[in-house]
Amino acid sequence: MSFEQHRYWVSVEFATMLCLIINLLKCLLFPSLVVCISNDWKSLASLSSIGFEYSPINSQDLLLTINTKSTISCTQQCHSTIECRIFDYNVESDRCRLFQGDLQTSGSMIASNNSRVGTKVINSDRYINSNQVCSQCVGSRYLRCANMSCQCPKLTYFDGSICRSQKLLGQICYNNSECRNDLNYTCLARMQCGCT
Repeated sequence: MSFEQHRYWVSVEFATMLCLIINLLKCLLFPSLVVCISNDWKSLASLSSIGFEYSPINSQDLLLTINTKSTISCTQQCHSTIECRIFDYNVESDRCRLFQGDLQTSGSMIASNNSRVGTKVINSDRYINSNQVCSQCVGSRYLRCANMSCQCPKLTYFDGSICRSQKLLGQICYNNSECRNDLNYTCLARMQCGCT
């Protein structure tokens, strides 16, 4: 390893460690701030204060339940699970739950004494290669190659800016791609997701 390669590796390692330390301090001092999860995939999460847990509309949106040692560990679990967009962590039981979906279409926060909710912060710059050739999204966690172009992951749709979670029964829609196709929902004539 050359001196330049070693220096770069040390700076990346230092930056990652510094990010984790700063985030731990932020979580302790300012529990509802947006925190950096990882420098490599530029993933951010917004955390609620303690006193809330996530309640999904559809129980199938629960991806995983595990025990972790901290809010940061739970946040990192969500980061490493591509489908995860929302999570909650119970500080008393160390329970970490990962969910697909989001607060706008898939569920809500409800009162809970010992939990907090985290959501991935999704920025439009992650989707600039949408509908481009597949070579433009190799290694992306935000787009996948389908039909020879970069497309949104399953259970999401492109709204012209980002890949949003598909909508559930009775939610307003403008085309079929907005509705949960795994549940056989389509956009009905009355502009709501539902079964035909």
